[in-house]
Amino acid sequence: MEELEPEDFVLAEREGNMIGCAALVREMSGEKKFLELHSIAIHPNFRGKGIGTRLMDYLINTLRNPDKPGNPVCELYVRTTAPGFFEKFGFVKLQDAEKLLLWADCKSCEHFGKCSQHAMKYSRV
Repeated sequence: MEELEPEDFVLAEREGNMIGCAALVREMSGEKKFLELHSIAIHPNFRGKGIGTRLMDYLINTLRNPDKPGNPVCELYVRTTAPGFFEKFGFVKLQDAEKLLLWADCKSCEHFGKCSQHAMKYSRV
């Protein structure tokens, strides 16, 4: 995570305390550059209050801005155990074959056949 650019890390705070965050990782698969939502976390005391939704809205609105320097990609990927949360934002589930094309670590994972993570993609319109 040390390689994160400042613009790829989003923080939610309340009264000076961090209550949530999200991190994007810029990935490469073959010739394809893509962004992965590497993590999103909300403090347990603040879950269910729309903070995760606001973080996602911010990230998606940033992605929708093709004029932003350093933002040549128009897709955002995530591996998640909570697909319903991401479907609200327009993410669609990927087939396992696509998952293998994007993430080398999935190819060698001993749990791939029974993986609980769903690969999903959001495309900028």
